[in-house]
Amino acid sequence: MKNRKISVLGILLLLTVSCKEKKERQKEVNNPSQQLVLSNLVQPTPLHSVLKDPNYYIWGASMVEGDDQKYHLYYSRWPKSEGFPGWLDHSVIAYATADSPGGPYKHEKVILEGFGKGHWNEQSAHNPHIKKFGDKYYLYFISHVNDDFGRENDTENHRWGQRIGVAVAENPTGPWKVSQSPLIDYQEGKGAEGYMVNPSVCQKPDGSYLMIFKTRSNTPELKNRMIHCTATSLNPDGPFVIAENPILTDKEAEDPFLWFQDGRYYAILDDQRGLYTGDHGLALFTSNNGKDWNAAENPNVMTPKIKWEDGTTSELRYLERPQLWLDKQGKPAMLFCAAQLKDGEGNNLPFNVHIPIKTK
Repeated sequence: MKNRKISVLGILLLLTVSCKEKKERQKEVNNPSQQLVLSNLVQPTPLHSVLKDPNYYIWGASMVEGDDQKYHLYYSRWPKSEGFPGWLDHSVIAYATADSPGGPYKHEKVILEGFGKGHWNEQSAHNPHIKKFGDKYYLYFISHVNDDFGRENDTENHRWGQRIGVAVAENPTGPWKVSQSPLIDYQEGKGAEGYMVNPSVCQKPDGSYLMIFKTRSNTPELKNRMIHCTATSLNPDGPFVIAENPILTDKEAEDPFLWFQDGRYYAILDDQRGLYTGDHGLALFTSNNGKDWNAAENPNVMTPKIKWEDGTTSELRYLERPQLWLDKQGKPAMLFCAAQLKDGEGNNLPFNVHIPIKTK
């Protein structure tokens, strides 16, 4: 009897401690002072941490570390001859490798392009987002069909036909198996209509998967507004179910990168109009549950300029498509961005810059 009393008391004590720890963790999650201040961790960029090509527009890039101790980069590119608007119809996803996270990266080959008429990814492949879940690599990207969606011109019809897909491989070098249909399409009663683009995916603590993507709303008050939606799935390659309520609807931002760290979700977006930070640049957002999102307590991440390791600074016209590489502890360690110098002509083509993030 005495031993039974001790056992019961022990269980009650463990439950009390467990509840106390849970409350402390929740207090930490809800406390703004515990939020990540990413701007404090941005480091000067080495001059070699740039991927550029005089013959191509280089845009968004996303990187993963392989089991071969190499770093595998996937990036959008299209010919200089097509001009900047050529991204919509002429972008492909190319592949490069390096021996360190910041490069320099060496172009290897083109791995994804449009599959042609009769496929959901008829034309182009753009905005790669690479993740490793389990023992497989998932390369999310966007493409489009050339159908008539009743828009005002061919360009807008092509934009309206953009959808999200995924290519899956057991090795970062490929071969890649491309989804036969979009991961997400119109779902009755949900907050997404028109194009669905620029996905970012992370695994939730319960093992399921959360996606954020850019879209247009089907509600009259948000008609023709750029918004975002979340979607969830039990598997990284779908099917994804769109949440009923869209997010970040009061102000516009784009190009989300999503991750989970220290008990809360974070996302970096391009605050292109300075609506959240007061300046065109990158902004940090956070959520306790992955459904309700707000600007972080310290939302400014970077303004459009690069501080180089040699002490010089470059003013930028663009600083977009933020994609983080997370270290083995799940902390941001490298920020990949599409960039273009503010001044200059001729070969002043966009490039990808790889910005070191200080890890604690």
